[in-house]
Amino acid sequence: MKHRREIDGLRTVAVLPVLLSHAGLSLFAGGFVGVDIFFVISGYLITGIIVSELDEQRFSILRFYERRTRRLLPALFVVMAACLIAGWFLMSADAYQNLGQSVVATTLFSNNILLTITSGYWDMESQFKPLLHTWSLGVEEQYYIVVPLLLAGVHRYSRRHVPLAFAAIGVVSFALCLWSIRAHPVGNFYLLHTRAWELAAGGWAATIRSPESQRGSGTLSLLGLLMIAAAVFTLSEGSPSPSPAMLLPVAGTTLILLYCRAGLVHRLLSSAPMVGIGLISYSTYLWHQPLFAFLRIASSNPPAIWQFVALIPVALALAWVSWRFVERPFRSRSMRFRTIAAVLAPSAFALLVLGAALHLRGGLPQRFDVAPDADRPATYKAYNMRVLEMKVDRFPPGARQRALVLGNSTGRDFVNMIREANALPGYAIVYRDDLDLCEGQRLSAGKRALVTAATLVVLVYDHKPRQTCDGRQLAGDPDLHGKIVFIGPKDFGTNLNPYARLPLNERAAARVQLSNQAFAASRLYRAITPAGLYVDVIAALSPDGRHMPIFDSQGRILSEDRVHVTRAGARFVGARVFRQPAWQQIIARDAERLD
Repeated sequence: MKHRREIDGLRTVAVLPVLLSHAGLSLFAGGFVGVDIFFVISGYLITGIIVSELDEQRFSILRFYERRTRRLLPALFVVMAACLIAGWFLMSADAYQNLGQSVVATTLFSNNILLTITSGYWDMESQFKPLLHTWSLGVEEQYYIVVPLLLAGVHRYSRRHVPLAFAAIGVVSFALCLWSIRAHPVGNFYLLHTRAWELAAGGWAATIRSPESQRGSGTLSLLGLLMIAAAVFTLSEGSPSPSPAMLLPVAGTTLILLYCRAGLVHRLLSSAPMVGIGLISYSTYLWHQPLFAFLRIASSNPPAIWQFVALIPVALALAWVSWRFVERPFRSRSMRFRTIAAVLAPSAFALLVLGAALHLRGGLPQRFDVAPDADRPATYKAYNMRVLEMKVDRFPPGARQRALVLGNSTGRDFVNMIREANALPGYAIVYRDDLDLCEGQRLSAGKRALVTAATLVVLVYDHKPRQTCDGRQLAGDPDLHGKIVFIGPKDFGTNLNPYARLPLNERAAARVQLSNQAFAASRLYRAITPAGLYVDVIAALSPDGRHMPIFDSQGRILSEDRVHVTRAGARFVGARVFRQPAWQQIIARDAERLD
């Protein structure tokens, strides 16, 4: 397949918006469509190569995978090794364990599957994942496990039906995408079956007869570039992807691939700066996410946008070095594949072993000082979830004091505080995460009976500001009057990775700034709740209401994920919360009613 300089320039159009979008520049909020553009380009180039070799009866599946190996693995392995080294010094145990999982999955081209499986309430925030972006490599390589064989079969049967095969793949995949937007939004983003239509669009463009006339080609290629620009500048960061809106950049890219043979857009994309960045676009894409992620990991507060923008030249410089000294030598035919295999095979094995070891060894917490009697990293999840054993439909018979605790996982945190501090001796406790007092008379008879039977109702607010009913109205409800207490939100900053390196003797004095999100939640919930019934967790932990402790007096961390408490955190926070006047008054009032 003849090399086209304008496609190198098109890669620049794809990669720069991704960098600017991930740097947080609102003008380029839709820059994530650069990944969709890459998919179309990849589908076009790879399919074009396969079809031309099939036409000449020289296609070899082994040679195809050799080319993919030369193209993708060397630079990818270098980036993963760099992430492991940086993670050793900068990541907490929980984060380093997560990186180990990503290294294994990325080496096996299945990080998109891992992210689909693990994405959820307990998953680490994506912005702290250095290898998050390798999900797209997983999609591509899974696509190219199947498509070359399918293409060879269709080509052998009928060459003229090859474009129809890609059109069929595209239609089926797009239909699955439309269904998955609501039904499975996470899988819709990460998995092959809802992304294949973008690769198939490029494949289709590569298999139809190229336009013989140049009439109108300049206009159509300009239209394609404008369609891409419209997507970059008009789509918002939270736009579903893929979705019908992605037809804009996908169709625009397809128009450029088909018609950009001359004219203004051709000259622009074929210019030296555009081609130069396009040649290093793969390495640029590989390096930018680790740089951005480790900047966040190394910062106790969210970095400023200018810091991310300042890293873009660094990403380009690293990309050039990677392209010049890794990509080019390994892609050169002067390097025999036997030599390449001798380097890459043990490298892949080492990455798999190291990644698995990090996962199994809990992120190697012994890299830093380990506090006495500290729980193993990530066990806070099971510690929180064990409270679900208390999610029952009724109190045990004969219990005189009956506490009903309501809330999501932060409600389970509070139950653990009660247990660790023995704050409700003699109480039967029921926990429910599915009983919304705001439903009022719409509550089912069973839930209403549970509320009526309780002598103490504890409503635990979330750490995020959410729409909820007025706490003053709830306090006046006949079934809740005199027995409800409201527990305020909490969190422990935006990033705790830097504090993992603190020596034990410095940890008790360490403080982190409360996140803006938790501060806004606290302000909202205080405003809608009677002051005498509000237990202010943040005030119990922070004299100034903005700086939160991170460790207890022994150096044990209070929260690994910045929201949910560890066992040590439950003891530490509970000991302070249960001294709050609102809590003591409601407990005293409950005791008086029973006397």
